[in-house]
This record gives sequence, C-alpha cells and structure tokens, in this order.
Amino acid sequence: MPDTLTRPAAPLSLFSPDDGELQVIEIIGEDGNTKRMCELGICPGKLVRIVRAGDPSLVAVAGSRFALARELASRVFVRPVA
Repeated sequence: MPDTLTRPAAPLSLFSPDDGELQVIEIIGEDGNTKRMCELGICPGKLVRIVRAGDPSLVAVAGSRFALARELASRVFVRPVA
C-alpha cells in the first residue's frame, strides 16, 4: 500500500464519510470563497472529515461542521491520513 505522502491529492468532493480524516493539501483559486474557507479552518495542512457527502457536503473541521457546496469542495484537494 502506498505511503500517504506519495498518494496523489484528489478533490474533497470525491470523498465520503467512510474515508476518515483527510489532510488539506491545496485549495485551487484565489477569491473570497478561498479566503473564507481558510478562515473556517479549511486550509493547507488542516485535517477535515466528510460527515455527509452530497451537494452540499457536511464537513467537520476542528470541532465545527460546515456545509460546503460541491463547486467549492471540488477546489479543495485532500489526501487520506490513514
């Protein structure tokens, strides 16, 4: 099984609650939405977890939960932690 550091990052929108914790690697785009996501804790290096997949997805970050539209979730690239 490949090491988590060598696995390619994929859009958050492709993951489900079964995938466990995910590390944010990169957020594509430089706009107000990107800045707001980082203010909420969805920024490179942070851990997130999908609570409910769909549009919008429910995402857990640092003890809080946020609804995230599929368009935004597709801009957040993550990698499974385990």
